[in-house]
Amino acid sequence: MKFSFKTWPQQIEWPMLRDIWIEADRGGFWDGVWLNDHFYPPKSPAEMPILESWSLLAGLACLTDRLRFGNMVTANTFRHPAVVAKMAATIDHMSSGRLEIGIGTGWHEGEHLAYGIALPSLTDRFDMLDETFTIIDGLMTNEVFSFEGKHHRLQNARFEPKPVQKPRPPFVIGGGGMNRTLPLAAKWADHWNFPDFDRDLDAFAVRVKRLRSLCVDIGRDPAEIEISAQFRYDNLAEIPELIEGYRSAGADQILVSFSPPGDPVLPVLVADFLGGL
Repeated sequence: MKFSFKTWPQQIEWPMLRDIWIEADRGGFWDGVWLNDHFYPPKSPAEMPILESWSLLAGLACLTDRLRFGNMVTANTFRHPAVVAKMAATIDHMSSGRLEIGIGTGWHEGEHLAYGIALPSLTDRFDMLDETFTIIDGLMTNEVFSFEGKHHRLQNARFEPKPVQKPRPPFVIGGGGMNRTLPLAAKWADHWNFPDFDRDLDAFAVRVKRLRSLCVDIGRDPAEIEISAQFRYDNLAEIPELIEGYRSAGADQILVSFSPPGDPVLPVLVADFLGGL
């Protein structure tokens, strides 16, 4: 079982976030660390400060040596997929091959309206996300790549340098939607995350079964997809039972989300507790 945690880049200043990452890298227990990708805090008033996630990931790449990391998940509506591919390849080099590329549809209407970023229909956003994975994969695995889609077009695009990880950094897809998210995960994900903020182990188990069935339907080995479950930290006492439940239902990784404001003590506390079990 792997263990990772998420720090929200809101209500936290850079020195504290930096120190949390460095301590987790040196501590040895945590396998990975995640950010979320928003321009407005998703569950807080708009005036609360929030840092840009991909800039932070570049800093993380330079400050750590061991942890895998990424966004859980990048908002696909914010950046052109070719730009994300170039950013990702660069940070993969900066980290000696530790980046994971997490991307989702984007959803927060307030931040899109405020910054003048289009928020298409949910159907179009899922179609756009499929195109994004096609483009990033195509750029990273071909010498020259062209693409003609409904939302994006690339013509004889060269992409150098390729990322350190081969054939590319892992794709991460988060969410539990049965009709669009899980089929997309079966097609593209190297890592699928279920954000289980309701602590619903039955819902997680149903989705694991559905994902594995979808993989079989398209001729993919379900074992190729790492499965993780994400829950928000509340107290130490509940964690062992949750871990065992997720493990029994098929989880390979546990992701503990530490809600803002940031607290440098919590990742250390949880690591010491779990490491001592």
